[in-house]
Amino acid sequence: MTKVLMGLMVHKFCRLKWLNIVGFLILIIAIIIFIAKPEFTQTHHEDTYIATVDGVEIHISEFQRAIQANRAGIINYFHEKYDAAQSAAFWSTPYGNEIPLELIKKKALEDSMNLKIRQILAKEQGVLSDISYDGFVHNFNLENERRQKAIKNHQVVFGPAQYTEETYFEYVMGNTTLSVKNQLMDHDWKPNEQQLITFYEANKSRLYDAPATVKVRQLSLSFLDASRNVDPLLKTQEKKKMEIAREKISSGISFEQAAKDINQADQVSEQLYNLDSYRHNARSPVAQASANLRPGEVSEIVEENGHFYLIQCMEKGQKGSKYLAFDEIREQVLKDFIDNKYEEYIRERVTDAQVVLNEELYRKFQM
Repeated sequence: MTKVLMGLMVHKFCRLKWLNIVGFLILIIAIIIFIAKPEFTQTHHEDTYIATVDGVEIHISEFQRAIQANRAGIINYFHEKYDAAQSAAFWSTPYGNEIPLELIKKKALEDSMNLKIRQILAKEQGVLSDISYDGFVHNFNLENERRQKAIKNHQVVFGPAQYTEETYFEYVMGNTTLSVKNQLMDHDWKPNEQQLITFYEANKSRLYDAPATVKVRQLSLSFLDASRNVDPLLKTQEKKKMEIAREKISSGISFEQAAKDINQADQVSEQLYNLDSYRHNARSPVAQASANLRPGEVSEIVEENGHFYLIQCMEKGQKGSKYLAFDEIREQVLKDFIDNKYEEYIRERVTDAQVVLNEELYRKFQM
């Protein structure tokens, strides 16, 4: 009996000792995890941003967006400068003193910084409340959900049924930039008349060149009936008149006198054609004929939209030979002034920004 009791006591003691050891080990593991936890969290956090600008993080996804935006340009640059072909080794291959991967990373970082400064300014102006990437993704998802519900409920939805991340970003930044400019114009940047005139004079050769134009005198005869359909007999008669007028002009009679001689003086008009309006001119035989005339020269008979035209070039203005008048484009000058002021301010903010690079993530980044 005594041996049995002794055995039970020894067994119980060993069991208690083992439990204490296990408990002690669990406590040690828990302490290690607790101590290490901030380090694990910090490591994970550092994987999400490529740099900070004035304390605001540039998320790795924002950097990758800039990488994609510059991809085609960098490939084209190395192709034109070094005749480099795309291959598996393209991004890491040195060409001269340049490596595509390093160049695209540098350009993407600069673009990301520039964009983040614009977002910081928007937040300062109260236009955006959240300029984090997580906030952007949250709003992006909410907007697409809203559009889905609206379409399901047969409501009108302007724009795409669903945004891609890229198109939503462009939409947000476009509206944001416009709002910031309007706000700053209404307060700090509103120019007076003299400032606008000074800006116009300083930039007119760059921004306000008058387009290439041709001023013509033209005689127009219609061969349409009352229902706006072609009248074959009238068409023959009117073409004969045009031929007579052109013969008279070729013999030295003035354009106006030739029109009077065929009793069509009231059909003569002056017209100015913008030679830079390629799309419009491509659809207009009259505009094309006018563009090909030299001052004083008379065209062949031109047919367009149920009319015959005879055209004489009065004067031709080359692009850059004149400037658009300030009074006629004042609103455009105002817009350009604000755009220029905004870009100047962004450049200043970028220059003065405090940038901290996540050097390890930047170094490890691969295409």
